Order: sequence, then C-alpha cells, then structure tokens
Amino acid sequence: MNQALLYSKYNGLQKNDAIYVLDNYFDLIKWRKDASILDVGCGAGDVIRDLLLPRLPKKFEKLVGVDLSEEMIEFAKNNCQNSKIAFEHMNIATDDIPVEFEENFDHILSFYCLHWVQDQRKALANIYKMLKEDGDVLLAFLANNPIFEIYQSLSKKGRWESYMENVKNYVSPYQYSENPDKQLEEILLDVGFDIDICKTEDRIYVYPNVAVLKKSITAVSPFYSQIPSKMHEDYLSDCVKEVKKLHLFDECDNNNEQRVQVPYKLFVVHASKRSP
Repeated sequence: MNQALLYSKYNGLQKNDAIYVLDNYFDLIKWRKDASILDVGCGAGDVIRDLLLPRLPKKFEKLVGVDLSEEMIEFAKNNCQNSKIAFEHMNIATDDIPVEFEENFDHILSFYCLHWVQDQRKALANIYKMLKEDGDVLLAFLANNPIFEIYQSLSKKGRWESYMENVKNYVSPYQYSENPDKQLEEILLDVGFDIDICKTEDRIYVYPNVAVLKKSITAVSPFYSQIPSKMHEDYLSDCVKEVKKLHLFDECDNNNEQRVQVPYKLFVVHASKRSP
C-alpha cells in the first residue's frame, strides 16, 4: 500500500486542481434528490473524503469510487469509510461495463484520471452508458503537461529505456494536439453528450522546492515502482535535470530554495446525457 500512501500525501497538484474545479464548476451539476454518484479514478479516496463529501447534498443515496489500481481501491476502503460510499476495481476503458452500472448514476465525476486513458472514445462512451437519462458529468483532466515531455525524454535514455518501454500509454492523448478543445468536443458529441462546457484552462502549479518535486514524482510516476530501489535517487535526479532543460525553475526564495513553476492545460467538461 506504499504507493497509495505516497500518492495521498504528495498529490498536491491533483488536489489543487480538484479544489479549483469544485469551487468554480460544481454548481453546474443539476443535483437530483437521492442522487447516485460515480467517481471515476478515485485514487486513494482522499479527494472524495476531503473535498467531495463536504460539498455533496446531504441526502445523496450512494457514491461509488472506481479505479484501475487495486492497491488504490484497497487503500481507499480503509481511508474513506462511510456507509454511503463504496469502492470497486474497474477499468474505465473496459469492453464490459458491469451490468449493474449501466444507466445507474445520476452524476459522474472524474478528476485527474482520463488523461491516462489512450482510448478516449471508449472511456467516454462507457461514462455515457453508466449515466441515467438526463444525468450529467463533471470531468477535469490534463490536456498537456511538461511531465509527459520528461517521461518521453527519459524513456529514450539507455539507462531507463527498459523500465519505460510503454511510455506512450502514460502520455496524454492530447499532449501534441493543436486544438485539444475541439478534439475532445468532437468525441463527446459523437458519443451522444449535450455539452455545456468543454474547454482547456491555462494553469500553473508551483512546487516550493526540489525536495517536494521529487516526492511528487515518487508518488505519481507510473515508472518509479518498476525501477530498482537502488536506482531511485538517480532516476529522480535525472527527472530534475529534465525539468531544468525545460526552464521551469524560478528564482530562489528567502530560504535560498528554487521553486519549480509548471505550466499546463487542464480540461474542464460539464455535459449531459441526451434524452432519447
């Protein structure tokens, strides 16, 4: 459970954007009485526990968190215990949605998950299938981020190549898109959604120092656990070198520590399931 614990401690970027989206777009959700809610990519369950629960209507019926990682699900079950909340292992790009999930949710939320899914059409079609008629979704995920450039660059270095052979599976499908908004909008419309909002927002996240940056990489990198522990520090050092090549370091603060400013684009989507 070590990776899930690390993620729950050092996912500052993810939580920061979840707060931003909830503060600015949560009121768009057309809440139903006794609502059933699905959180796609629930991770360690801390976003549900700390950010969603305080905002949800008090009389919601149930909330189900799903995630591809069985480790995250087991951690979430222990980390977020509530009689109305359940956690289940699920691949959002599956060809076989559980029958009991089809047309079962009034509202579907997802924060920082969908950029990991290469088959965007399949994932969004599955979300559509799981919505009840006139149900709605609120989605937030990365369109692009320099971290994906770092993954690509390190994967071409002989030392790390064997541990990062599947790097393309961990780069946002929109990383190199000239018009990611339009690309995503076309998929949403083709799947059947009525779109209220589909846009990218320019965001910047600041890591206060290199130590915090390294902890974040440790927690979120899909390759870290595949690398032998004796090579972990070298891997982190090479990640920092790549960050410097991208000119993301800021001037030193009063403690003589360099901040790292990471600019990126975040998708925000609010859409509904069309009535027949």
